Amino acid sequence: MKSFIRSIFLFGLLFLLNDCFGVSKTFPEKRFFLIEAGDTKQLFSVSKPKSFIVRKVFISQRFEGKEFVYRKENAVYESDYYNGFFIPPAHNFKEEFVRSLLKSGNFEWDASMHTRVNITHFIELNLSQMYGDFRTKEPKAVIEFEVVVYEDKDSISTPVFRKTYKQIQSIEKKDPEALVLGWNQGLTNAFNELNLDLSNKLK
Repeated sequence: MKSFIRSIFLFGLLFLLNDCFGVSKTFPEKRFFLIEAGDTKQLFSVSKPKSFIVRKVFISQRFEGKEFVYRKENAVYESDYYNGFFIPPAHNFKEEFVRSLLKSGNFEWDASMHTRVNITHFIELNLSQMYGDFRTKEPKAVIEFEVVVYEDKDSISTPVFRKTYKQIQSIEKKDPEALVLGWNQGLTNAFNELNLDLSNKLK
């Protein structure tokens, strides 16, 4: 009984404090974003008769969550609870990657979407960096990933291409939306470079 009376007293006290002194706290609304690469350069008028499956997408544990990550000092990183990805970043990155490969003409089919298509290549992705570099007055969007392509012949996969792509894009301000726009531009540049590399490597 005493504990019940004590609880009522504390509740009433908090109510009075809020009423008398206007003690209240509001929090910003959570916002969700998607990364979207820009237009991919079409390298072939007719797509090469090749198909692929993205077999694995690795992502550093530092950046695998939905919350945006900011680098504030050389050894200090912060996550942003109120701004983040609408879907897991690994999934978002994979979707944009696949769309770019098909648009370039290096491949005709995403075999994961067409089960009756024979697979000619397997691809593995490693997204190692994806953050906002806010250490100076000139903020930047940083993204880095590795691509490994395997050619499949007679059920034997052989690596035929491997390269790391890194983009550091200057952004207008230390703002989540500006950061996403920087990532978008970085992905556009990296994907176009990748597709050009693949056009020369995959005959």
